[in-house]
Amino acid sequence: MPRSPMRNLADLLATSGDLRGNIPNNRLTVESGSTTSSFVNLNDLIAKTGMAVGDQAYVQENNKLYLYNGAGWYLVATVENAQPTAISGVESAYELASDGTATTITAISTDPDGFPLTWSYAVTTGSLGSTASISQTDNVFTITPSTDEANAGEFSITFSVTDGATGVVSAVSAFTLAFGIDISQAVYDNKSFSVASQTTSPFGIRFNTAGTKMYILGTNNPSSVYQYSLTSSWNVNTASYDNVSFRVDQQNTYPRSIAFNYNGSKMYMVGTNNPDSVYQYSLSSGWNLNTASYDNVSFTVDQQDGTPFGIWFNTNGSKMYILGRDNDTVYQYSLSSGWNLNTASYDNVSFSVASQDPAPDGLAFNADGTKMYIVGQSNNRVFQYSLSTPFDISTASYDDASLDVTSQDGSPCGITFKPDDSKMYIIGYAADAVYQYSTGL
Repeated sequence: MPRSPMRNLADLLATSGDLRGNIPNNRLTVESGSTTSSFVNLNDLIAKTGMAVGDQAYVQENNKLYLYNGAGWYLVATVENAQPTAISGVESAYELASDGTATTITAISTDPDGFPLTWSYAVTTGSLGSTASISQTDNVFTITPSTDEANAGEFSITFSVTDGATGVVSAVSAFTLAFGIDISQAVYDNKSFSVASQTTSPFGIRFNTAGTKMYILGTNNPSSVYQYSLTSSWNVNTASYDNVSFRVDQQNTYPRSIAFNYNGSKMYMVGTNNPDSVYQYSLSSGWNLNTASYDNVSFTVDQQDGTPFGIWFNTNGSKMYILGRDNDTVYQYSLSSGWNLNTASYDNVSFSVASQDPAPDGLAFNADGTKMYIVGQSNNRVFQYSLSTPFDISTASYDDASLDVTSQDGSPCGITFKPDDSKMYIIGYAADAVYQYSTGL
């Protein structure tokens, strides 16, 4: 911003350099009719004649302003206009909400010289199309995504600000609108791991949160949970047996599925007799089956289904889901104290999967509870469902999407996912092996 040459003029002159003589001792008197001129360089300024006291001169060569005091030209100021500050409040990447909730971004920048700022945006990578719409009020930008899965996509927006004189300051954000997995597009990784040396009747499968430990529930030899290590996380080709197992046959001789809480300090098993119940265990050292013990806590589900095959919990353990074979249905329960089966109660909420598979074996949800998956043996397929309200199966609907896994195993019975949903794992007892798939995420 140009500084006023007349502001505190005496102070400025007292510290400025004289181009053509020394400052006079008498007080400067500015004559009326003074002018302001522009010169290409200092030589042109020095060559000027006929100046009057108070004349001002701008030299383009060095971007400086001078004032004539009667004895010579004196430097008043360097003409400056600083750029606006770097933009803050804008992230490099955003995941847009699949339920249509808008993302609001408040961009922040200031002008060192106090000039008003003008904000703008431009789509610089990809295309908005029907993926999202954008509205702007000054420095506040609102991006509203589509709720139609057909409009999933990616694009980038460049947010810009200018004071109108010194160029533009920008920040770029990448936006993604995704609706989770389309399971029909998943592909087998050609990676598998046999558990036949431990059990020839595997049913349940789970991993720890880091993907460095794998757990297989076997229903013979005797009924036990077996622990494995993966030297490369989430890569079943690198699995090896830890020679660690934990028997569950004293609680139920026909166990069908297992689950863990978020830190591996609790384990749960569902079985189909004595009676049809869920059983709770504690691990004093998280994810280490050597430290497991039965809590003497169980919860009976036979009033809903006499043949429970699958079990899953939401992320904080306040909801539990049981897949039953008698009615080919998923049932929903609440735990008033997370992860404590003593506080479980049936929600009177269920969802039938019989139209997809009349012999469902395995149950899984994605991390945010917006997708549910069933694996069954009637069709040897994984079936995908959407939940419009996360973890509320009363809002579930079939996505008309499935994946045939017959080429890997003709008796798939357990299913789980990597937390980011990029990998899927199936346990089958036709070949007593774990199979790894990529979902495309």
